[in-house]
Amino acid sequence: MGKRLKAMAAACAVMLSALAAAPPVAAQLAPIPQDRGSNGLGLALRRIGVTPRVLYVTAHPDDEHNGMLVRLSRGLGVRTALLTLTRGDGGQNEIGSELFEALGVLRSEELAAIHRYDGAEQYFGHSYEFGYSFGVEETFQKWGREAALGDVVRIVRAFRPDVILTLPVEGTGGGQHHQAAGQLAREAFRAAADASLFTGLGPAPWQARKVYQGGVGNEPGAGAPRPLTVRIGVYDPLLGLTWQQFGSVARGLHRSQGSNPLMADPGEGEASFVLLDSEPKIADGGEGDVLDGLDLTLLGLLRFAPDHATAAPFLRSDLQALQARVESARAAFDPGVPEKTLPSLQAVLVGARALADKVRGGPLDARSRGELVDRLGDEVLDVERALGLAHGLELEALADDDVVVPGQSFTVATRVTNLGAAAVPLEDVALVTREGWPVRSLEGSPRELARGESVVFRHQVTVPAGTPPSQPYWRRSPLVDRYDISDPRLAGRAWAPADVTAVVRYRSGEAAVSASRPAVWRYPGAGGGEKQKAVAVGSEVSVRIQPEVTVAAVGSRVPREFRVTVRNQRRGSATGRVRIEAPRGWSVAPPEAPMTLHHEGEEMAARFAVTPGPLAAGEAQVRAVFVDDAGREFAIGDQVIAYEHVHERRLVRPAIARVVAVDVAVTPGISVGYVDGAGDEVDTAIAQLGIPLTYLTTDDLAFGDLSRFSTIVTGIRAYQTRPDLRSYHRRLMAYAEAGGNLVVQYNKLDFNQAAEPPRAGGFSGTRPAAGDSPYAPFPASVSSSRITDETAAPRIVAPRSPLLTRPNPIGEGDWRGWVQERGLYFLAARDARYEEVVAFTDPFPLNPGEKRGALVDAAVGRGRWTYVGLGLFRQLPAGVPGAYRLLANIVGRPRGR
Repeated sequence: MGKRLKAMAAACAVMLSALAAAPPVAAQLAPIPQDRGSNGLGLALRRIGVTPRVLYVTAHPDDEHNGMLVRLSRGLGVRTALLTLTRGDGGQNEIGSELFEALGVLRSEELAAIHRYDGAEQYFGHSYEFGYSFGVEETFQKWGREAALGDVVRIVRAFRPDVILTLPVEGTGGGQHHQAAGQLAREAFRAAADASLFTGLGPAPWQARKVYQGGVGNEPGAGAPRPLTVRIGVYDPLLGLTWQQFGSVARGLHRSQGSNPLMADPGEGEASFVLLDSEPKIADGGEGDVLDGLDLTLLGLLRFAPDHATAAPFLRSDLQALQARVESARAAFDPGVPEKTLPSLQAVLVGARALADKVRGGPLDARSRGELVDRLGDEVLDVERALGLAHGLELEALADDDVVVPGQSFTVATRVTNLGAAAVPLEDVALVTREGWPVRSLEGSPRELARGESVVFRHQVTVPAGTPPSQPYWRRSPLVDRYDISDPRLAGRAWAPADVTAVVRYRSGEAAVSASRPAVWRYPGAGGGEKQKAVAVGSEVSVRIQPEVTVAAVGSRVPREFRVTVRNQRRGSATGRVRIEAPRGWSVAPPEAPMTLHHEGEEMAARFAVTPGPLAAGEAQVRAVFVDDAGREFAIGDQVIAYEHVHERRLVRPAIARVVAVDVAVTPGISVGYVDGAGDEVDTAIAQLGIPLTYLTTDDLAFGDLSRFSTIVTGIRAYQTRPDLRSYHRRLMAYAEAGGNLVVQYNKLDFNQAAEPPRAGGFSGTRPAAGDSPYAPFPASVSSSRITDETAAPRIVAPRSPLLTRPNPIGEGDWRGWVQERGLYFLAARDARYEEVVAFTDPFPLNPGEKRGALVDAAVGRGRWTYVGLGLFRQLPAGVPGAYRLLANIVGRPRGR
């Protein structure tokens, strides 16, 4: 290993805290087509010699204006970062069952996938998205205002932006997390520069030049200054689309939020921003662009050394010479002959390093030196990337295993291929790993690579015993709506660095150049094509127990079934026994189950019947354990979060299930037909109540005998996700008219249209036309009304309704312990034949008045139609007892009642 590579490996731990130098995290780790070959070189050349930085501060994933990010990063070459204060944990999931922390992981990866297109870097705050909010004060109270402000200050000081963009600081709509983010960004603009505030937090204080509000989110309040408007509908020949269009491609990857925007029309697209503050002060209305007043060239670096004329007179002339070389490289760009840029790029790299050394040892004050060396470091990284593209160098690091375990050795093959015209002297290839991992070279030696040649270096890596699993470095705090951080050096990062990274060093002319790639495992994607995932550390044996929450009636001795799934992640077999540990007085059958997993990746499951002891109201835990033949116990498992559009991630959880004892009665003789929805676990809760449940297929909806069910339930947003449900809705209504009970869980506003509405171009979805839903029995429509305070007191509108009386009398205690919200997308009923059952009032001035439509019932012929806007889909997985009692009533009507 060369001296430079050894130094890099030794400095790996220090690099964790170098937040400003953190590269963007990719979802699928291979570059998109626009970033490859000559096209990629053209885009890379735009970044060289461009010195400003822009930081965009938002509240959630999807708050960002992706077209604006494309303009700044891709179009203008400005180093651009997105700081998202939450990871979107409290939202809804339109593609799967992940909620809460798991949804935050998924949405973090969706942002990473998006940044492959818009080119932005990603940082996160530590606030937990506790749900939709109508109050900035509530948001600050739950996040902790000072802690959330500290998150922004930390990133401002680390990234050191010239311009900050954020969301409107005032607004009268919901989603007041947006306003909270805007207010924090505005305050951080000054606080980050105040050395007396947040001492010890991040690098030296930093004063940005300007901060703007706007982009997307709620519109600025009345009286806001006149905005400046930035054109985004500009065609970019290297992207093949306008910036707005390319941004809409990126935005479509917010799939868990149902984002699927149509392409914007050519030439359309703009973003509006209002100046909030500036230093020095700028007169309002005197700007046409957020970058006005900034020198985009290398000469702009002179702003960091105001006394350069006397203290460092070489600085101006050296920057001018360096900028001339940059312009020469751009002028030499020829897509058919990319190597024409090599001489100028080599000169830029040598010049930038020489100037950094000159500044580092020169007479400027420490602050000026630091700022200049940091920005010149940006230039070095940008030029190194452009040189790799100009040379046509391809680098891949392929591991022979995806999930490695403590004590295991595995191999990484690093292949370097020269696809360019010029020979490339390869000097070294090494691996940077977690601290303390032994690496041994097996094959490969440096040599000059002629055109078309490849060389492979193989290294053996050993994972030390006791190495913890790869997992997010953040965990939700049990005390406040924030994340606890396992390693303060990672604070603000999207993820911890890859466990294994290949680093290649070569020479381009007289310049030493390096490039790196994470070690990945390649595999075929479900939709065709190749996918990649980074090497991750797992437990030798992964153990998961299902269901994670189950419900039993108080006093019940009915056995509950648990399934324990064991996956072998060792190389070789795993033989042992799996058991469930239950509280004293409970019985488990069988006591244990022998299990042999013959090869890596093999997975087996065992079923256990757990009979509780006499249950009082409350909850208990059961634990699954696998004991191998050596007597070692394994009791943790991975929740794998994997979709085609994102990089696979894992949440490590203990193999523990909760048993919640609820005083719940179930109507005898009922049965439920279920039309599954999106991210829906209400069906699981129905089955846990012991109610026979059948999933309805398209054939069932079209031709089946629906009368065999006492109740049919449509899952959350099922009218959006099940076109067959829309097609055969009339059969469901006929079922109700003949005496059946049809229960419709909440749907979004597209419930109000007869067909799936088209998605809007640009960045906001169209609202379906206001009017009566074709899927409601009488005039009514789904509204945007919701109650976000989970403690909001209910007003019982129909105290005699069977939904509140049979078989479980619903009382005050059943509304306690709810999580995140009471409900959303309530029904606006406009017909006297609907019966409102319960109403709520939020305590927030921006959500005034009593809200009805959370639970609405209507007689339809001899049967019933019930709309459920209550957020049972959140309460049931959380084990809220009152939610199970309500559910038993809602689905428990006999036919014809």
